Amino acid sequence: MKDAFPILWWLAAAAIIALLFLSMGYAVSQAVLLAVLFLPGMLGARYFYPQLTFENRERGVFNAVYLTLAILITEYLAIALGHRASLPEINIPGLLLNPLFILLVLSACILPEMLIERRLEARRPYDRTLRFVSDRRPVALDPAEVLYVESNDSEVWLHTRSGEAYRTKTRISQWEALLDRRFLRIHRSYIVNTECIEEYRPTRVRIGSIEIEISRKYKEEVHRRLERE
Repeated sequence: MKDAFPILWWLAAAAIIALLFLSMGYAVSQAVLLAVLFLPGMLGARYFYPQLTFENRERGVFNAVYLTLAILITEYLAIALGHRASLPEINIPGLLLNPLFILLVLSACILPEMLIERRLEARRPYDRTLRFVSDRRPVALDPAEVLYVESNDSEVWLHTRSGEAYRTKTRISQWEALLDRRFLRIHRSYIVNTECIEEYRPTRVRIGSIEIEISRKYKEEVHRRLERE
């Protein structure tokens, strides 16, 4: 359900926007076209807005304004080109060029989707078994037992609560995709189990007796996740 939800949501959003244009006097084919033209801006906003951070307030506000302008320009270009190519006989209504109207439509489509997807993610059960090969031996491990994943040159190690360490050839970027939402990349060489963090500071986390540095690249995402949790 979770995997199909974004596709179903954006199809529903496009259908609702098409109904809006139908109510403005457009034919069905024209309304559908205009609804599709809203998708580039919606998808861009959906992807980039959650990445904004206001840890540095000035920079955060600047980035938000910059992104909003970029989204509006994208929508203006899509609407203008779409009208010119497919609806040359119809003048663009002033409402479609109103930035507040565009932002309202985008917000009405994006915000509910983000809230529902977050709730679905929170309710999804954790994986019970992690299967991989370590030193040519198959291993089945409860992910909750993993403290952190460490990349060391060409080898990657899974460190567990029991003190064991499993060596694998699976790259850390692949582990990042395989592990569930309990795990968080904090450094190019480390992924940690957030449920095992005993102390969090802006530059490092402590898991048991091990302190792991938070690299600059991941600092904002780590701060967002750990402060929320």
